[in-house]
Amino acid sequence: MASLVALPLTACGNETGGGPSEAVTHDPSTSQDPADAAPQERIQGYFDAFDTAAAEGWLETSYNTEYLTPELAEQADTVDAQNRDSGATFEGERELSEWTVREQDEATVVVEFCQDTSNQRVMRDGHDQGEAEGRDVGRFTLTRDSTDEPWLIAAKEFHPEGTTCADHFGD
Repeated sequence: MASLVALPLTACGNETGGGPSEAVTHDPSTSQDPADAAPQERIQGYFDAFDTAAAEGWLETSYNTEYLTPELAEQADTVDAQNRDSGATFEGERELSEWTVREQDEATVVVEFCQDTSNQRVMRDGHDQGEAEGRDVGRFTLTRDSTDEPWLIAAKEFHPEGTTCADHFGD
């Protein structure tokens, strides 16, 4: 398996196709109660909130405590503050695909997915600074203490640059 690198902002290709036979792919459903939300919904919700915060200059970052474990939220708050202080914002859409559950039990789930931010642009003082990141494979670990609590993202990892979704998921 390729080594993983933790990065705050990255992306993955939007290739299609099946994954390895031992993996389980889930389609998201929409839940009202965060405790009822599937891990994929929690990851999607996190990225939606992140993208909204990025588009608005990271003025509101409470989403970190809603979706991340306390330790990871603290780290993300620091990065968000640096982004806010730099004047950077993001414009454009992120696409997520190839949702695959690699491991799951009552308290932990490991989900891999493709992320494509090639349509997102980094803006600074109204000037285009280029593509946000591009495409790559993400691997998030989510945890919870009980089924009455929502899944929280405990680890965000991304495969090294150049690992394509097609290669990783066997397309």
